Amino acid sequence: MRRSTRDVDLTPAPTPGKSKRAKVRNDPAAGRQAEDAALRERDFSRAALESLPGLFYVFNAQGRFLRWNTALERVSGYSGNELTRMSPLDLFGQPDRGIVSEAIGKVFRTGEATVEGDLTSKDGTRTPHTFTGKLIQFDGQPCVVGMGIDLTERRLADEARWATEERYHSLFDNMLDGYAHCRILLDHDTPHDFIYLDVNKAFERLTGLRNVAGRKVSDVIPGIRESNPELFDIYGRVARTGKPERFETFVKGLESWFSVSAYCPAPEHFVAIFTDTTARRHAETTLRLFRTLVDRSNDAIEVVDPGTGRFLDVNEKGCLDLGYTREEFLALSVADIDPTVDETSFTRIAAELRVSGALMWEGIHRRKNGSTFPVEVNIRYVQLDRDYLVTVVRDITDRRRAEAELRLQSAALNAAANAIVITDHRGTIEWVNAAFSDSTGYSAEEAIGRNPRDLVKSGVHDEAFYRHLWGTILAGGVWRGEMMNRRKDGTVYAEDLTITPVRDARGEIAHFVAIKRDLTEEKRLEAQFRQAQKMEAIGRLAGGVAHDFNNLLTVIVAECDYALSELEGDSPVRDSLEEVRRAGVRATALTRQLLSFSRKEPADPSVFSPDDLLADVDKMLKRLIGAHIQVVSRSGAEGGRVRADRGQIEQVLINLAVNAADAMPNGGTLAIETASVDLDEDYARSHADVTPGPYLMLAVSDTGTGIADDVKAHLFEPFYTTKERGKGTGLGLATCHGIVKQWGGHIGVYSEVGIGTTMKAYLPRADEAAVDPAAEAGPAPLHGSATILLVEDEPAVRQVAGRILRGQGYTVLEAGEGEQALRLLEQHQEQVHLLLTDVVLPGLRGRELAERVSSLRPGIRLLYISGYTDDVTTRNGLLQPGAALLQKPFTAESVGRRVREALDTPRSGA
Repeated sequence: MRRSTRDVDLTPAPTPGKSKRAKVRNDPAAGRQAEDAALRERDFSRAALESLPGLFYVFNAQGRFLRWNTALERVSGYSGNELTRMSPLDLFGQPDRGIVSEAIGKVFRTGEATVEGDLTSKDGTRTPHTFTGKLIQFDGQPCVVGMGIDLTERRLADEARWATEERYHSLFDNMLDGYAHCRILLDHDTPHDFIYLDVNKAFERLTGLRNVAGRKVSDVIPGIRESNPELFDIYGRVARTGKPERFETFVKGLESWFSVSAYCPAPEHFVAIFTDTTARRHAETTLRLFRTLVDRSNDAIEVVDPGTGRFLDVNEKGCLDLGYTREEFLALSVADIDPTVDETSFTRIAAELRVSGALMWEGIHRRKNGSTFPVEVNIRYVQLDRDYLVTVVRDITDRRRAEAELRLQSAALNAAANAIVITDHRGTIEWVNAAFSDSTGYSAEEAIGRNPRDLVKSGVHDEAFYRHLWGTILAGGVWRGEMMNRRKDGTVYAEDLTITPVRDARGEIAHFVAIKRDLTEEKRLEAQFRQAQKMEAIGRLAGGVAHDFNNLLTVIVAECDYALSELEGDSPVRDSLEEVRRAGVRATALTRQLLSFSRKEPADPSVFSPDDLLADVDKMLKRLIGAHIQVVSRSGAEGGRVRADRGQIEQVLINLAVNAADAMPNGGTLAIETASVDLDEDYARSHADVTPGPYLMLAVSDTGTGIADDVKAHLFEPFYTTKERGKGTGLGLATCHGIVKQWGGHIGVYSEVGIGTTMKAYLPRADEAAVDPAAEAGPAPLHGSATILLVEDEPAVRQVAGRILRGQGYTVLEAGEGEQALRLLEQHQEQVHLLLTDVVLPGLRGRELAERVSSLRPGIRLLYISGYTDDVTTRNGLLQPGAALLQKPFTAESVGRRVREALDTPRSGA
């Protein structure tokens, strides 16, 4: 039998000198037995090698295979002939040849080695194996005998196990819930602490704790036993009973809420799987808070289905405003509470909201009881799990009322006569009313955003004035005072100013409110009033002097008349007495002017037309004025009449005309006109001495030099004149003023320097018919035989009057005061026909005496004596209207005439 190269004979080589073959040769039978035994051993060895589970191989130091089993041929795909020509390295791919070569070297150095690599078959298939090799002697040379074990199944098992473990660790580390495996430390069956055995990454992420494995929980979270004792109780119970539990707790130290599932995997062990619920807890709390805020909102909040218009939710305010319960409200739709919305309009609104996202309008809502109220509606389109309309409804009843009040207040502030300015705390103007624009000339647009100092500061006041003002208001005080400001046109005017600080909710000054009253008109009226007071004071002084002087002139003139009547025609003193009398007459004329100014001149009132007066004096004025001045007359009183002393009004006209002519030394035009006018409340407000009503105007205008403003203030003062010395007394215009005022009128001056002057005298219109003086009866007789009780406190006047009356045939009883007069009346009661008494007496006044006398002697006639006019005595309550009056200074003729009239006229009262 031929020996195959695959046959392996591992029997030791024979020892030299002891060859069995030799013995066999000597003993053929023994030789055959030995050979058979060797063959059996070889076959056994070959069968044993073929039955090995792996590869078997022998190769020498030159890397040549000497022996191998069929498994190597099968796995490698090489035949025996091919293997004899190959080395072990030829069975490995390039990546494994290096480690295999190193392992072979190690066997020859150390005697054995093991290496893993992929055997690459002839067709390129790679099979993982573990190769072991040992150094042996074979055929007298060192060889490597080894085995190769297929690792494919083990690799697959390892990979499956690795994959399973990898998946577990991946799931363990990547699970969202925290995982903690702990062992319980018991103290007499009571858990007193835990030890962390294993935790996942989620545990570290949720708790913020790191490197806890093997550590006690009390070391990781100090004080947890005291702060969370319930955890120890629950985990101890789970470990003891083996029953899982689920709970939620707040872990102090971690300051978080956790939802925990705990179970027992082994005695005295527990596993806790937990989720951080802090955010959910906060969200729930926020949601509850939000719901509370929604329910407690001052506005109604409604959630509406945009498809149907029905309500899905509503807060408490919405129910309260409309008077529904929540259940009733949620059964309604928008159209049920909004009378202006129907199905069509709601569909349009919902479609518009899908585009715009939000809408706002003002409308009305209807309550359950049918009443309506104004609302402001704000709707937003919201997309969550579905589409919603969220509506915020505000009851604006109070706002509408407040707006109406604000409009009223704004209108009132704008209609206020005083200027009102509102500024911020720096003084920047934020609002002004119409009166501000009227008084300053600045519109609201021009003023707002600017500081008052840039608009109206006049420059009149010094810096100390403004420092005091700002110091007061910035300290929270109210500043009141008078300030000079400047209008837009540059004119300076006076204001009465009040500045009040306004504080905000924090108590800090936020605004200033200034109320400004223009004092221009008031200052002018004050000047008028002061001028009127001055004129009144001067008038009283002049009237008092003239009144007392009248008594003296009465005596002087009367005594001169009496003396002249008693003298012979050629008496040497006649010329002297006549000169004295002429001086007295001139003094009487001066006194009359003073009395006219003071409105105390004796007067003879009548009703007449100014047009008639103008016609009567027109020719005389033209002769008086001169040819160098053109006189133009225009009548326009329309037949109106006045009640006054015609002669006095004629004097007024002449004085005004003469003054006008004096203002035109080089000629010009003098215009005189009459007109019927009405002086209204506005005119009266700007002229302190005017009463509104119908007037007749007598105007005298010239084209002369005009009157300066500083002269106007003194025009009507007595003895004030701008004329040269000797050319004027200064009583002309004063007399005009007094006469016009005496008859309840008013005189005004309008003048421009270089242009001319107009003087306008206004007299109250009279409704009485005009009286023709020529048609009156002739003069009454100046003599009589009646008895007269004369009462005069001035002895000289009493003496002159008594002598005149006696000279006219009357019996005269004289008394110096009222009580004396009453005693005389008692003595001569039946004989007294007339009481002639001065108005002003010591003790009993003239009127009081007349009343006493009339009660004692009914039917007695009364005649009063006074230096004042009947108008003045009537207004002062000294006489009744219509009482008979004898004016001082009097003459014998005037005494006789007035006494005769009183005796012949039926008595009409005291």
